[in-house]
Amino acid sequence: MDNRVLNQMQGIIEIRLFGQNCEKVMNMSLMRGIYIWDIKRKDECLEFKIRRSAYHALKNIAADNNFQMEIINEQGIPFLKKVIQRRSGFLSGALVFLLAIYLMSSFIWFVEVTNNQKIDSSTIMLTAAKHGLYKGAGKWSFSRSQVEKGILVDLNQLSYVKVDIRGVKATIEVVEKILPGDDITGPCHIVASKDGVIEEILLLEGQMNVQEGEVVSKGDILISGIVFYQPNTSLAGGDEAEIKEMPPEIVRARGIVRARVWYEGYGECRRTSKKVVYTGRESRQVVVRTPWRDFTLMGAGDPGFEQFSQKISNKAIDSPLGTFGWIDMTAREKKTIVRHISENEAVKIARENAIKNLQGKMADGKRHQDLKVEILSSPSDPVLRCKVAVEFIEDIAKAEPINEQ
Repeated sequence: MDNRVLNQMQGIIEIRLFGQNCEKVMNMSLMRGIYIWDIKRKDECLEFKIRRSAYHALKNIAADNNFQMEIINEQGIPFLKKVIQRRSGFLSGALVFLLAIYLMSSFIWFVEVTNNQKIDSSTIMLTAAKHGLYKGAGKWSFSRSQVEKGILVDLNQLSYVKVDIRGVKATIEVVEKILPGDDITGPCHIVASKDGVIEEILLLEGQMNVQEGEVVSKGDILISGIVFYQPNTSLAGGDEAEIKEMPPEIVRARGIVRARVWYEGYGECRRTSKKVVYTGRESRQVVVRTPWRDFTLMGAGDPGFEQFSQKISNKAIDSPLGTFGWIDMTAREKKTIVRHISENEAVKIARENAIKNLQGKMADGKRHQDLKVEILSSPSDPVLRCKVAVEFIEDIAKAEPINEQ
């Protein structure tokens, strides 16, 4: 077996030996079979390492020859075992603490509902609790898919439910059913309220004009309120001719059309910013005005500042001899501080401005996730421009009345 491994198993003690002619003790130890290594000469002592089993023999040799020795360091498995035994309480407490954290993280302690506007959050959370998701529920005690399905079945006002578990927090994201055009009683089309890609269509009444996966623009008719009858080829020829001649029916189109839509925000940041600050230095000039000439009581005409702002106050009195008065002018020095912004800081500022612009375009209650950030300018440009984009799946159906004329 390797000596290093054997030494670690038996334990290593680093010794410092004091006295005259320390080599005498070293020679006597070697004669008795004591293994010594890493010998170093210091000012008035020797430092070396021995195995733990040889410590008492070396100690007796040093004491018999009036040498002093002290232990510098202890290494190896025997000493590690002693440390563990001395600190068993601490290690046990740490183990219990880790187990407690693991156990606590296996439960749901926070439940949040998002994107709900008409349905109260407490109603959704009570329904989720009915299917196993509630504060204090173990993560192993419920299935997310079953909770989502159960909420959709119990609350018919919802068209979409997603349960997201992150750590000890559960987020229930919902999309409420919105039947567009409830305020329109007459015939109407369902048109797109914004651009997007069709993800899902629920036709309640009318004639479908688009299919899933199609790209639509704002104003496109999604569900037509004009229903054309299609001939049935199984009917007789005369009946088929009658169906072809039937006029289309105008109805109030109803349905839900969910599409993937995009929101974009733009922000920018100048790489160099200028800020004007006042230094605190002032220059004052007081001038007395008479009909004959002006007299300067204090100050000079030139304040001596490169940049300054001036405040002037005056008083004038007319008399038969002319105008008498005084002028008080105070100049405050100011300077322009130029600050150069690094590229990373400029990107951060431009991104924050773009997110603010994006939030102004999104509907209330929407939370941006998985932002796509695009830098539009090069590092050498004086203005760093940034664009952020985020996509959502939402109902884009909008009722539009039909002009029957």
